[in-house]
Amino acid sequence: MENCSLCRCGSETVRASSTLLFTLSYPDDKTGKNYDFAQVLKRSICLDQNTQWGPARAEEEHGVYVYDLMATVVHILDSRTGGSLVAHIKVGETYHQRKEGVTHQQWYLFNDFLIEPIDKHEAVQFDMNWKVPAILYYVKRNLNSRYNLNIKNPIEASVLLAEASLARKQRKTHTTFIPLMLNEMPQIGDLVGLDAEFVTLNEEEAELRSDGTKSTIKPSQMSVARITCVRGQGPNEGIPFIDDYISTQEQVVDYLTQYSGIKPGDLDAKISSKHLTTLKSTYLKLRFLIDIGVKFVGHGLQKDFRVINLMVWQGSFKSLLLRVPKDQVLDTVYLFHMPRKRMISLRFLAWYFLDLKIQGETHDSIEDARTALQLYRKYLELSKNGTEPESFHKVLKGLYEKGRKMDWKVPEPEGQTSPKNAAVFSSVMAL
Repeated sequence: MENCSLCRCGSETVRASSTLLFTLSYPDDKTGKNYDFAQVLKRSICLDQNTQWGPARAEEEHGVYVYDLMATVVHILDSRTGGSLVAHIKVGETYHQRKEGVTHQQWYLFNDFLIEPIDKHEAVQFDMNWKVPAILYYVKRNLNSRYNLNIKNPIEASVLLAEASLARKQRKTHTTFIPLMLNEMPQIGDLVGLDAEFVTLNEEEAELRSDGTKSTIKPSQMSVARITCVRGQGPNEGIPFIDDYISTQEQVVDYLTQYSGIKPGDLDAKISSKHLTTLKSTYLKLRFLIDIGVKFVGHGLQKDFRVINLMVWQGSFKSLLLRVPKDQVLDTVYLFHMPRKRMISLRFLAWYFLDLKIQGETHDSIEDARTALQLYRKYLELSKNGTEPESFHKVLKGLYEKGRKMDWKVPEPEGQTSPKNAAVFSSVMAL
């Protein structure tokens, strides 16, 4: 087959197209009506699936089933890097109604670092020279009305139980967490302290424009390296039940040790002494906790979940299995924040309210997660036990005044104490 393009100037360009394979869907019409090949082909690959054989119900009665194209995955060719995969996904009405309050469908493009709405025709425009179709995903029309498609939670609670480490040198004496017992399995609304640490895989690539502004060619790529979850209630409150170091085969350009506590070798199965696991294994644990409806407590969790690439619903959202808590993320960044003011670090909050000095040389995710839990308890104490309606506002005002005086730095001398004699909550146990 040849594609002919006629320019306005009158010149004609003829280009031979590549062969594509389609599975044809033939109508099982008992009336004996004949359909030409063009009709059958159009019906098989047409995006809108507008056919001439009547409504879907009548079609199904005659043995004809209509499938709508819902997603395509294409391979973008690049001789230098080997290319990449890009997905085009037709997002349904439920999402838009929840997000925008209107009912419609829209195609979106998904690549490594971009999600963007696109025209529906872009999803099915292929060019074998650079845009090769890899997957065409169809869904049977009216499937929801005929079948119960509620997906039961495929992740079992066993993912939180003890598992072997990938690290060859890891010993039981080096274990930094205690796995959950069967009688400790989290329930809806339970508190879980969470903290994550990251490393850099690729540095940002940028160029300087002629007007002096910076243009980002390729953003930096972060990868999760450690995820810690601590118990938020019960006799073992504050003790971690997940402390996973994520094994990676990719080259790490910066371990960000000062901020992450991750050192070279921690993610290498040959020499690491940490509890090393795969990203998939840790994803399953977090996905189970999210789906079961726990409340995550931490500092800066919005950014953490974005880099981890997991969606945790906030606001009223009906899960497939249960009613997820309205506030599933309790972020101490926002709990101790005044509008139009700067965000306050976990280290300063811990010193001011808890008389704790954390993050001395490096960050430790167990320490950070446990501290966030203590701060949340302190927030509940200050916001609910105040006798005056403006009492908590006064507390925040005092916090910001002290922060400005000290330039938001925790005093270094050992003898210096916090301006608040806030007791550390005894319910949070040490390891």
